[in-house]
Amino acid sequence: MLPSIHIFRNPHPGIAILLVFFTSLGTGIINFFRGVHLFDEDIDFWTAPICIGLASWLINVILVYRSRYLLSNYLLGWYWWCLLIALTDDPLTWKEGVLSVGISIWMAILFELGDERKKSLRTRSNLGFTAALLGLVQPLLLTLLIPSIISLAVGLKVIARDCLQVIIAWLMPIISYIAFLMLPFISLNPFIFNIQPNVSFRWPLFGEYIVLIWAFFALSQTLRALTNAKKPKRRGLLISWLGIGYAILLSFFSPNSSEYIPILAVFFGPHLVNLQNYIYPKKLQYWLTPSFLLAALVEIII
Repeated sequence: MLPSIHIFRNPHPGIAILLVFFTSLGTGIINFFRGVHLFDEDIDFWTAPICIGLASWLINVILVYRSRYLLSNYLLGWYWWCLLIALTDDPLTWKEGVLSVGISIWMAILFELGDERKKSLRTRSNLGFTAALLGLVQPLLLTLLIPSIISLAVGLKVIARDCLQVIIAWLMPIISYIAFLMLPFISLNPFIFNIQPNVSFRWPLFGEYIVLIWAFFALSQTLRALTNAKKPKRRGLLISWLGIGYAILLSFFSPNSSEYIPILAVFFGPHLVNLQNYIYPKKLQYWLTPSFLLAALVEIII
């Protein structure tokens, strides 16, 4: 395990402020090197660092204190930010932060499906409703219904009624939105949800190579962790792989879209934190943060 004096492991509230400050400042510097033209758009240039900084803190709060399957630390926000930088060579915008927060809420609800203290009907309804709202923001994410239903089978006993509850909750805001657009005094055009399989190939970025290496390593360690970890942590690991697989499919079937990047960062970051106690040999866990920093630095330089 990482030492207790690790800056992003210290639960003191002041460390959260440092996390927001450094991720905001770092985002501004990165955006400056990746696209000086952002200075011409004053609002975008200043809102991106603020949103990314706040998102790094919110993601940690949502996944730690709501899901309750990770220790109280700030590694989640740190890893998410490093992954976000490593997976793209474009300037970061407020959209990545907002989408990541939305996906983290969806991920937290996925985990709460296994919490017996929660009302199952309410949790499944929230899951479908959240998936639909994210789809209304970005039509590509309407496909979140599929992993939402699959998540019901991750360590749980599933019946047809459970799936139907998720689907109904997913349909309600969509039907309401379509009905709203059909009103005669509304001039907005309905969204067009059209996914065209367009599998293309490009050489991965340096940061993507780093993430790919850790992904293969994490995959090999997951089986070991699943045999030793408690049920909540095992479910967290499986949910992480569900989200990672979903993000990879989005990257293949919609190569011109970047929505998969925040999704992959949100799901892969907690997965690495979950594996902290199961990485063998133990010394390798100390290479996680430096490797992501190296990937981010190389992407900035290139």
